[in-house]
Amino acid sequence: MTQPDSIEPLILELQETLTRLYGPLLASRDLWKLLGFTNPAAYRQARLRQRIPVVEFEIEGRRGRFALTQDVARWLAEQRLSIPQTNKDQEPTNELADKPK
Repeated sequence: MTQPDSIEPLILELQETLTRLYGPLLASRDLWKLLGFTNPAAYRQARLRQRIPVVEFEIEGRRGRFALTQDVARWLAEQRLSIPQTNKDQEPTNELADKPK
């Protein structure tokens, strides 16, 4: 697992960006895209199977379900940092150019 110090800057950056774009609450019409579902039907199916990775809630007098932007930002950062880093400085080799003629 990654150290908490390394994840916080990414969480803050994601939270700032998402809050600027969507506000402090994410409605399900935006949430399904941010969680990586291919369409709203896939999102609904995941909800039925209780496979949504963030806490959703209802707001009295409003239609639909919502999630906090900060929860989504944390989940996205955790997903990104759970995979190994690749060496971005390494240029891809051109195998055809390396072969002798």
